[in-house]
Amino acid sequence: MQKNYYQVLRINNDATPEQIVQAYRRARDRVTQSGVEDPDTLALLKDAFEALSDPGSRADYDQSLSAPPEPPPRLRTVAAPPSDFSMDGDAGHDKSDSGARRKWIGIVVAVAAALITVIIGFLLGGKSPAPPAATVVARSVTNTSTIPVSSDPLGSGQASAPATPQNAANTAPRTGDQVFAEVSQSIVRIVVMDESNNPIGGGSGVVTARATVITNCHVALKGPIIEVRAGKDSFPATVALADETYDLCQLTVAGGFSAPAVEVGNLQYVRTGQKVFAIGAPQGLDLTISEGIVSSLRETSLGKIIQTTAPISPGSSGGGLFNISGQLIGITTFQHRTGQNLNFAVPADWIADMSPRGGSGPNLQ
Repeated sequence: MQKNYYQVLRINNDATPEQIVQAYRRARDRVTQSGVEDPDTLALLKDAFEALSDPGSRADYDQSLSAPPEPPPRLRTVAAPPSDFSMDGDAGHDKSDSGARRKWIGIVVAVAAALITVIIGFLLGGKSPAPPAATVVARSVTNTSTIPVSSDPLGSGQASAPATPQNAANTAPRTGDQVFAEVSQSIVRIVVMDESNNPIGGGSGVVTARATVITNCHVALKGPIIEVRAGKDSFPATVALADETYDLCQLTVAGGFSAPAVEVGNLQYVRTGQKVFAIGAPQGLDLTISEGIVSSLRETSLGKIIQTTAPISPGSSGGGLFNISGQLIGITTFQHRTGQNLNFAVPADWIADMSPRGGSGPNLQ
């Protein structure tokens, strides 16, 4: 029997978003810790995670599960001749024996005729037989809202991929103005206020799924009231998931917020020397883009992070670092205050591995 996505993750159909994340991690760990590389199983687990972690995608998938399966095509058959049908050369044989023989001949003729009909139909129509049914029902929505999609669901240092990994080599390079035009609608400014609605801090954010923004926790947790500002519009937001260890917070945005999600890239394909673009709101200046390169991939207590020459400033925290294919490869997080142009972004891969944790963020080794 084919497994659906719930069975793949070993959860019930009414599982909460948190239970889905935990089940995905457990299943992923079982595969990665088995010592046997199984990319097909990892890809299937990630497909299940992507489909079920977003409410819209999950609703579409649940509806597909309840839809009745299409009946298989019927083969046109040729009726067998009646048992008492006489043929030349049957004279002298037992009538019941000859009738049974004719019946079997008729069945063979019918099957052969049906097969010939199908083969001729394919040849005349230029069609090939349909491939076997997929193991699980295909999903119709690719973005997630509870935990955003990443091309590397295993996080830094365990780069896997969806069935076809998203990486810069697979998409056409773009100039800075093209990258900006493509992703700028997905970059927002974060304003944090106290109980009296007085601004006390702010930063940047990136839309990674429907009504979902990723920013740094050192931005989002500074006060009790959060606003997401896109152009002249402001939307209330709440912290749905805070991972202070990664210094990443996931915000749920209300008020009809409908900015598109970015495409998340993969640290596996980031190389020192590659051109990158940082987009955010340094010093509160919305939608500022700066260009640089990947200076290095630095080891930290949590794994590799991205060092870049793309200039950032206070207010850039939580903004996006993009490659020349317009894919989000990092969240700009901090800079070295005593050096020059030493800027750092945590990998976008970490988004898929977020969990409620305290901590102080990654530390350079």
